[in-house]
Amino acid sequence: MSERTIDVREPDPADAPEPGVPESPYKNLLVPLVVVPFAVVAVLVLVFVFFGAVGGEETGIEENLQRVVNGGLNERKQAAMSLVSQAIENSKARAEGKPEPWPVPGDFPAQLARAWTEVSSDPDLTHRRLAIAQLAALYGDPDALDKLASFLGATEEQDPDGKLRIPALMAMTWLRDERSAAMVIPLLDHRENYIRQVAAAVLQDMPGQATADALARLLGDSSLEMRGQAAVSLSHLGDARGAAVLAELADPASYAAVHAQEPAKYASKKVVADSRQRAVAALARLGRAEDRPLFERLAANDDDPIVRETAMKALGKP
Repeated sequence: MSERTIDVREPDPADAPEPGVPESPYKNLLVPLVVVPFAVVAVLVLVFVFFGAVGGEETGIEENLQRVVNGGLNERKQAAMSLVSQAIENSKARAEGKPEPWPVPGDFPAQLARAWTEVSSDPDLTHRRLAIAQLAALYGDPDALDKLASFLGATEEQDPDGKLRIPALMAMTWLRDERSAAMVIPLLDHRENYIRQVAAAVLQDMPGQATADALARLLGDSSLEMRGQAAVSLSHLGDARGAAVLAELADPASYAAVHAQEPAKYASKKVVADSRQRAVAALARLGRAEDRPLFERLAANDDDPIVRETAMKALGKP
């Protein structure tokens, strides 16, 4: 299983929204995700960001599963985060040929199936249902896609700021199921832009002509982050149709123009620098000779040292 990482940093005071700008955690966080590839094994990081550090990870994975099913409300939420974190650690270890740090018995898939049956009686979508659906994906449950898909149609009232829908979408990249793309592509037309952007991001792990064509239709979107995410995802699919948008993302003037219109966006120099660096990396991924002059110009003259370094790497220079 290939892995890509999400950058998670301590909050920077410069990243704070300007006075009077309403905060919406996922919507604000998604601004720098324009060019951040989503991880195959780090889906829970967004949940950690908004629910804080997870305690009790010394508890075994089976016990956490029981706490998810039978614990009190707060205990369930904490156990759900610990449970998925442990399953992710196991997934990483398996991919690296190492022993699982949180061993599970042979009947663990059956335990998950029983747990799902019990929590399915919840009248609302819940974090414990999400946790079990995520584990179903990680442990090869053939019905995992349907379990995760049950979250995708949630409304804003059912799931404010996407705290359930976003991890469910990201977890679908674990499935390597050809049906996943068909469920994600319709979300590119979702009325909530942050859901559209996450959908565009996870499609980078769902190759196919339908995926590429759906992403390409977003390249003319009025939102810089939307067309930018589509272009980055296309680059991961080896599709160069987003190259012009990637060049736009490499230009600091693009962010200044958006910030002038929407002060909540790109107020942080770090966000702009990171986005530009990843745009250059995405262009380099395409390996197009016609992008070399841009790389040369950035390597020689750009004000940002990380952008210069990325451009030099694109040119094959140490």
